[in-house]
Amino acid sequence: MHALVIVIALGLPVLAVALLVLLVARRGGPPHDLDATVVAARGHETRISAVAATASIVVVVALWIAAVTWGEPGVLLGVAPFAAALTFGLARAVGEARWPRPTGDVRSAPLVRRGLRDQGGWRLPLLAGTVAGLVVALVVFGLTAAGDGRSVERVLDAGRETHGAGPYPGWAIGLPTLLVLALAVGATFVALRAVTRRPPIGLLSPAQDDAIRRTSAARVLAGAQLWVGLGAAAHLALAAGALLRVDALAGGLVCLLLALVVFVGSVVIAATALPSRRAAATADAQRIAAQGPAA
Repeated sequence: MHALVIVIALGLPVLAVALLVLLVARRGGPPHDLDATVVAARGHETRISAVAATASIVVVVALWIAAVTWGEPGVLLGVAPFAAALTFGLARAVGEARWPRPTGDVRSAPLVRRGLRDQGGWRLPLLAGTVAGLVVALVVFGLTAAGDGRSVERVLDAGRETHGAGPYPGWAIGLPTLLVLALAVGATFVALRAVTRRPPIGLLSPAQDDAIRRTSAARVLAGAQLWVGLGAAAHLALAAGALLRVDALAGGLVCLLLALVVFVGSVVIAATALPSRRAAATADAQRIAAQGPAA
C-alpha cells in the first residue's frame, strides 16, 4: 500500500509535465502559403514529439531518483517505463489539441472517415501484442512468485531445502505495474484518437494532410512501443536473473531470450517512426505548384 501511495504521488508530476506542452506548442492560424504551411505543420509535429519524449525521460529519471531516495526500488523501477509511456501519451494528446486551426472567412475541409486501425497501421497490432504478452507474463510471474511477492523459490532435496532468489516480478511489483500499464495504454489511445480526429490543416491537400497525420500516429505508437517494450524487457530480464539463480535453467533462458527480442524489436520499431512521411506530401505539393492557384 505504501508503494502505491508513492506511485500515485509521483503521478502528479506526470500530469504537470504533460501540461508544459501548452507553453511549448504554440497555437495559431496556419500560414497563407502552401510551402510555409507544410513547414509549419511538420515543425509543430516535431516540436510536440520532442516535448513528449523529453517529458517521459524526466519522469523516468525522477522515479529512479525516488527509488534510491525513498526505498521501494523494485516497485518504482518496475513502473518507471510505463509511467514514461503514460507521460508520453498525455503530452502527445495535449499537443494534438494545439494544432493550428483553419482561418479565414471561408473554411473548407474534405470529409474523410479515419479510424484508429487506418492511422495506426502495422504498429497498432504490434503494440497490442506487446501489451498482451506483458500482461500474461506478469500474471505468470505473480502466480509463480513466493509468498512475499518479490522472490521465487525452488524446493530441493524432496522438500527438505528451499532455495529462493530475488528480486522477482511477483504480485508486489506486478500489480502496480499493471495499474500504470493500463493508464499508459489509455493515454496512448486518447492521443491516437486525437490524431485521427484533429481538423485538416488549412491549404493542404488530403494527401499532404494524411501524410502528416500518419507521421503523428506513427510517433504516438512508437513512443508507447519503446517504453512498454523497454519495461517488458526489464521485467523479463529481472525474472530471468532470479530463475537462473535458483537453477530454473529453462525458464530463465526463455525469459532472457524474450527480453532480448522485445528490447531489440521495440527499439527498431520506434526508430522507423522518426522520419516524416515526406514522399506523398512532396509529390502532391509539386503537382499543386505546377497547376498554379485554383480559380
